[in-house]
Amino acid sequence: MPRVGGSLTDPARAIIGPIRDALLFWGAPVIAFLLVQAWLRGWDLLAPPAIGKPMVVGMFGAISVLTWAHLIAVVPRAYLNSEVFAAYRLRLTIAPVLLIALLLLWPTALIGAAVLAIFWDVHHSAMQNFGFARIYDMKMGNSPQQLRATDLRLNWALYVGPIAAGAALATHTNYLLKFDGTIFQTLTTLPGIFAADHQGIRIAAIALYALVIGWTAIDYARAMRAGYRLPTHKLATMVITGVVSILAWGFSPPLVALAAINLYHAVQYFALVWAKESGHMTGKLGHGRTGYTALLFFGGSIVFGLGYAAAAAGSIKIFLAPFVACSLLHFWFDSFVWSVRKRQV
Repeated sequence: MPRVGGSLTDPARAIIGPIRDALLFWGAPVIAFLLVQAWLRGWDLLAPPAIGKPMVVGMFGAISVLTWAHLIAVVPRAYLNSEVFAAYRLRLTIAPVLLIALLLLWPTALIGAAVLAIFWDVHHSAMQNFGFARIYDMKMGNSPQQLRATDLRLNWALYVGPIAAGAALATHTNYLLKFDGTIFQTLTTLPGIFAADHQGIRIAAIALYALVIGWTAIDYARAMRAGYRLPTHKLATMVITGVVSILAWGFSPPLVALAAINLYHAVQYFALVWAKESGHMTGKLGHGRTGYTALLFFGGSIVFGLGYAAAAAGSIKIFLAPFVACSLLHFWFDSFVWSVRKRQV
């Protein structure tokens, strides 16, 4: 018999509570996907184009700002958490200065960083889902090492597989065209190569996806026979994320898929940072000022997102350098400031 542990209504197995986990963590992907679809269909069916089109454009704009806003949300975790900052002091102080200086002084590096951010974001999003799975394992009392490699493969397959198999592959690889006129000119040939063999890539992606799913099932069956208990919250996270990833990247226009994925990703991240770091933030500002702390955290993040949007839309790309640097630093910081193995979450 499969050993599935806990209940979705068990507060001891949730991160911030059964209902809030359902809304903000394991259930967030399907909620975001349905909200985006409902918004698009609703304005398309119920309003004339003169009204519906601006509302649709506004949705994409708002999600873009929210996506950029969540990049700066790592700051409380990295800089206001004394334990984390003490452990990584040099990385958190020297690296940002060097990176921003490089992007300001070398235009080609800015282009490369912007392109790198696109592809690193794919890995980063997969790893966020992996992180939630590991947290739920920890809440169940499972070893942080057990099935770690399996979960890494699974989360990569759940997120990257549908991208490689769908139209979004071209959307991502076309960013390589930004290297036109630089010393990395050769990379601009890759989008054409991928486009020419898209059917082959699609078949390979589907085959690898199926292989990883089967491999995962075998690993979990063996672990369960050895006494491993699969957390219900983790199971819900994997199933819902996988289904939404297929529906979004595999069957929706790339822009719509990106909106849904980015929406739930940002919501999950904001919720996790607030749940784990609000106490540190409030402590820095003085006890009893939670409302002010929330306003400063969320409001400041949105202001940053609006600044990123303005820099991206502007003609002077040098203004974009600090924001692109923040994207890369966000991805990098997240790889070491959150650690289930060190029980930092």
